[in-house]
Amino acid sequence: MRNFVCMIEFVYYTGFTLQDQKPISEWLLSLAHNEGYTIKKLLYNYISADQIQSLNNEFLNHNYPTDVIAFDYCEGNEISGEVFICQKEVEVNASIHSQSVENETLRVLCHALFHLCGYNDKTDKDQANMRSIEDRAIASFQTRHK
Repeated sequence: MRNFVCMIEFVYYTGFTLQDQKPISEWLLSLAHNEGYTIKKLLYNYISADQIQSLNNEFLNHNYPTDVIAFDYCEGNEISGEVFICQKEVEVNASIHSQSVENETLRVLCHALFHLCGYNDKTDKDQANMRSIEDRAIASFQTRHK
């Protein structure tokens, strides 16, 4: 039996700091487990709009900021990845979609994880499926941590 070293880390390059990191990490671990994955190393970087726009431009040929970008370094069922989040964009999206900032923050965290588990959101059908999975994940967090 292999021993797995699991690491979820949150790094902040802006004034934002994620509250409740421990329960969020436990939640992410359980989401991965439910998908048949273990988390080896998952790094969430909170960066500015300019920084995420630069990443979008360089790696995705998008010349605008987004809320989240995930880089997949997974091997088999071991999740390794680096995620970049712009909390400013998360807050804008929360307002646009009439969501709380907390829910939208949880959404981008699990959205990135689900991409690393192999889910896509390129087609309308895939987007609807991803949204449904995210909604269930957010509800599970809220149920566990009320």
